[in-house]
Parts: sequence; structure tokens; C-alpha cells
Amino acid sequence: MQALTLFKQNFAIAESLMQLHRLFSDLKQLDLPEDLRLAICSVWGTPENTALQHASNDRVIICAKAATPIPETLTLEGGLDFLLRQAIIVSCTALESFFWDALRENVLTIVKARRTGADKSLRDLTFTLGDYISIQQYEDPDLRLKQIILKNFERSTLYDVDSIDRITSTMTVNRFWEGVEERTGEPAKIFKRQISELIDRRNKIAHRADRPEDGEEADGQGLRPIQLPWVNVRVQACNTLVTASNEIIKEAIQKLESDIRVAEEQAEARRLAEQLAKDGSTNEG
Repeated sequence: MQALTLFKQNFAIAESLMQLHRLFSDLKQLDLPEDLRLAICSVWGTPENTALQHASNDRVIICAKAATPIPETLTLEGGLDFLLRQAIIVSCTALESFFWDALRENVLTIVKARRTGADKSLRDLTFTLGDYISIQQYEDPDLRLKQIILKNFERSTLYDVDSIDRITSTMTVNRFWEGVEERTGEPAKIFKRQISELIDRRNKIAHRADRPEDGEEADGQGLRPIQLPWVNVRVQACNTLVTASNEIIKEAIQKLESDIRVAEEQAEARRLAEQLAKDGSTNEG
């Protein structure tokens, strides 16, 4: 599905943020050896007396002109933790976008099959007279139908794991978490806990800038402590969950498409039978 492709593109940003944290963590500002400073000036084609800054760890060396200094956050203890917080926000956004995109991508199939066991929210879906008229007058009736349907399912923020259950139910997915277990080999309760913790942390970052509540521990920046391993485990859980969800949703949609084909074939068979009966009675007359 296109939804999975879009998720991977967004998820790659979260992974890049964590990679940058690994690359630049523990940077220290150091005095630049004179021979190295002169060599850099030569490469840049700048005067030998150009003031430079230097910071390094065991993975990377940074040199910058003093006029454009190395940001303090790169060398400040805990200064890079904003990258981890951004990775949390990006991964949660990618997760909720996947489910919304999957619904948007398959909504016509879901609605066409709503009499074959679809979610109540779809079975009870109604259209106004104006909706029917606009569908008939639209250049692409299916596109217009899709727009009208999606208006009934306003995109919402993923506030908790229950939001995943609601949208997968709308897509006629039964036993969603059991399906996740079957495809990943991991207990569903682990995914629920990890995703819940990630969403909860995203909400605290978004609404309180990750400031601790009274009595909670604070880091050197006055924010909740955050560690790369904690973030990485939960961000990767998002990736695994979406990969499994894509397979589950695809199977559900394929079943609906099969149901639609069977229904159409049965309707065509009835139409032909009725036509034959009609022709037979006409001939007899």
C-alpha cells in the first residue's frame, strides 16, 4: 500500500535524528592543533590567522569558523536530547499518518463492502441529497464519493493505543492485536505498552515541552531525563507494528474486494436469470 511507502519516508527522519544523536554525543570543545588549523585554512583558502573552533569525540571531528560557531547544544551535556524528543514526535506522527492514509487509500472498497460485515460506523453512514447530486455531477464520481466519506472520519491525533483499535475496526480488521502477535512473534501486550509509553511521552513533549511534574526527576536542562536506548526500542516498535499492520490491513481489504466481486457476480447472475425469465414469458405470449 502507498500508506506504507509514506510511513517509511517519514520514519526515516526519526531514524536519522537518532543517528545524529549517536554521531554527535559526547562532543567536547578542544584546542585545535596548529598544524591542523593551518591545513584547514589552506583547504578553505582563508587567511592563516582565521579563528577556528574545534570539537570532537571518538566518531567525528568538527571544525568551524569562529564567525559561524559550533552550536552550544552540540557540546552541552544533554544538549542533543532535543534530537531524541523530535524522533519521538516524528515516529508518532508517522504512525498515526499510516493508519489514516491506509483508511483513505481503501475507503471506497470498505464502503462498497459495508453490508458484508463492516464496522458500525460505516454501516450507519448516510448521504444527503446534495451528496448524491454532487456525486452524479462530478467528473470523477468515485473521487467525490471518497471525499464525502472521509469528511465523516475526521483525522485525529493518536492520543492512545485505543485509537489504533478504532481505526482498524473501521477497516473491518478483526482480532488486530492477535494478528500482530502472529506476524511478529512478540506478545501484543509488549507492543501496546511500548507504543503507549511513546505516545504518552509525545503528548508530554507537545503539551509541556517535556517538563517534569512536581516531584519528578529533572535533567540538567530542567526537562525529563531521556536516553537513546529507551527511545530507540519504542521507535523501532512503531516500525515493526506498522509493517505487521500493513499485512493485516492488506489481507482484510483483499477479502472485501473478493466479497465485492462475488456480490457483483451474483447480482449479474440474477439479472441474467430475470432477463431470461422475462424473454421466456414474452415468447410464450
